[in-house]
Amino acid sequence: MDHRDDKSLRSDQGGKPSRTIKLHKQPGSGGLRETLKKELNRAQWEAVTVLDGFNLILAGPGSGKTRVITYRVAWLIDRGVPPESILLVTFTRRAAREMVSRLESLVGPRAGQVWAGTFHHIGNRILRRSADLLGYSPSFSIMDSEDQVDLLKLAMDDAGLTGTGKMAPKPALVTKILSTAFNTGVSIEQAVQGRFPGIVEWLPQLQTAACTYAARKKAANCMDYDDLLGLWSRLVREFPEQQERLARQFRHILVDELQDTNKIQIELVETLAKSGHGNLTAVGDDAQSIYQFRGANYDNILKFPERNPGSKMFLLDVNYRSTPEIVSFTNAVLAHNSTGFEKVLVSARSSGPRPLVVPTEDGHEEAELICQLILEGCEQGIGLKSQAVLYRNHHDSILIQDELVRRKIPYQMRSGLKFFEQSHVKDVLAFLRIQANPRDESAWRRLLLMLPGIGPAKAAAVFDAIKDAPDPLATVGTAQALLQVPTKSRGLFGAFVGDLRKIQAADPLRNPAAAIQAILQGGYPAVVRAQYEHPENRIADLEQLVLLAGRSEALEPFLADQMLAGDLKGVDTLAGDEPTETLVLSTIHQAKGLEWSRVYVPRLVEDSFPHARSMNEPGGVDEERRIFYVAVTRAMNELFLTYPLLLGRGPRGPNMIATPSRFLQEIPPEFLESAQVEPEYGDPEPWAPAGLPAPE
Repeated sequence: MDHRDDKSLRSDQGGKPSRTIKLHKQPGSGGLRETLKKELNRAQWEAVTVLDGFNLILAGPGSGKTRVITYRVAWLIDRGVPPESILLVTFTRRAAREMVSRLESLVGPRAGQVWAGTFHHIGNRILRRSADLLGYSPSFSIMDSEDQVDLLKLAMDDAGLTGTGKMAPKPALVTKILSTAFNTGVSIEQAVQGRFPGIVEWLPQLQTAACTYAARKKAANCMDYDDLLGLWSRLVREFPEQQERLARQFRHILVDELQDTNKIQIELVETLAKSGHGNLTAVGDDAQSIYQFRGANYDNILKFPERNPGSKMFLLDVNYRSTPEIVSFTNAVLAHNSTGFEKVLVSARSSGPRPLVVPTEDGHEEAELICQLILEGCEQGIGLKSQAVLYRNHHDSILIQDELVRRKIPYQMRSGLKFFEQSHVKDVLAFLRIQANPRDESAWRRLLLMLPGIGPAKAAAVFDAIKDAPDPLATVGTAQALLQVPTKSRGLFGAFVGDLRKIQAADPLRNPAAAIQAILQGGYPAVVRAQYEHPENRIADLEQLVLLAGRSEALEPFLADQMLAGDLKGVDTLAGDEPTETLVLSTIHQAKGLEWSRVYVPRLVEDSFPHARSMNEPGGVDEERRIFYVAVTRAMNELFLTYPLLLGRGPRGPNMIATPSRFLQEIPPEFLESAQVEPEYGDPEPWAPAGLPAPE
């Protein structure tokens, strides 16, 4: 009998093996073990060298998380685990590159054989082998955001979302809606009602467009980024042989930043681990779970032990980043959350100053104070690149950006475009530009193209009809201009003309702040809600623009200042000659995982931080407190916390009195230092009659 033909002995038989044979691997090299003992503390050592099974490593800020996860992979390889059977999933390509680079220094070229990358990167690799099962060719294309919008435009045309002459949602916003629904695991209807209520009337067309978009993608053999996860998930759920093959392939699965995973991601890794070798090591920090708006599920880390009985837990509680004073402050922040694993971090650093809390008269004084502290830091040898301003909302940085430009302090944004580069700000400035210069063709074109049914040709025709008139602003409301507008768009065009008249009535040439308020009270907010992502944040940006305009007594100098600020981009240098020393301005979400010597956290007032929206969301205040925790744990040596006592005048009412954030009021006084601002004015020049020298 030829045993090679006996199907009962073949390794590729259809059924699962009837028994398991433990193959005893030889222990790894002594060199790596000595390295681990030398470079890891006890908790890190235990987490790195834990035996097989389900493991949860809770890694506090600055506790060496990347080192631990990288050394665990090296330890597995050193024990004899084939590197190609290790799956290491990260959340950013930068993290994956950093880990593989560190791994190469420990195990050499074998590091390149580890399946390391983001969830989307791994999904792409897997789908290249099995896409045909899902109706795709393995040579499928991956669309970038621009490609996605282009294809979605066609689907929206099919669904009747364009060409109606009404303010229908734009493709970029529809893309956001579809991605939000996918990543949060809800229906399109639930996503629209919960996060985009301003466009509920378009829900039937949105659902049709989503179906048409999916069909067009398959017909074009294209996938977007969400498909790389969604189709990988389908492969595992709908094809048992694919699930078994992947489960057998990956003997050890490691997941970085577990608290940031969504429903699909956690189900993928846990399903493969449970149906395969039973080895999953997850690393994260429940206290840094701050991406619920992207679909991250806090329970993925909080209930890991519950979902995986018998799992082992390790706590990395030594902070190597921050001084004891900052670590004590951060512990006090976390103590007020109602959920989360119990943890108290200790610092391995020498002592430093306590975090400093400073109230200011208003937002302008807050910006002046922060800029002064930044310059004083530079004088003390703390370079700009070692300092960062971290804020909860992008619009909280606007007054600070303005002051930085005034003082010619170079800075870089980590939260998107600089204020004056953003589309909605340019839109409002276009309204103001035609008040100052009614023949500004580019400003007219920008405004006219916002109206549905008016494309480049019609916008040019309207401008041609008014440009030579003695008063173009008056002429735009005449029949001569209206004849150039498509019939279906004339209602919205009439409303646009009405808004221009209200802006004129606000005396824009002498009161630019009132003009911007008139814009916000007209039809433009509806444009923002239909065309842009995060519309309420953008409207809040424009309310801050009112405060900036309030410092100008005339429109022309205000426009000149803002346009020059946009050109300078916060850096007083020629193009191609930007300084290497630049201050970092960032939202807290974008700053996660980073660190600076000095950190400034402004605008610590109720309704801003915590955000007003969080008050009505389950667990919302706890998540806001975790965001605050992430902010203060970025500081290595010094932490400055500021808040304005007055929020200034704006569309929401005059002289709004601010309430200090509860996150400051919760901290026992022994963990912080308080200061007050006392204005100091320079000595005035002595008076002298005109034409005579001043007395000595």
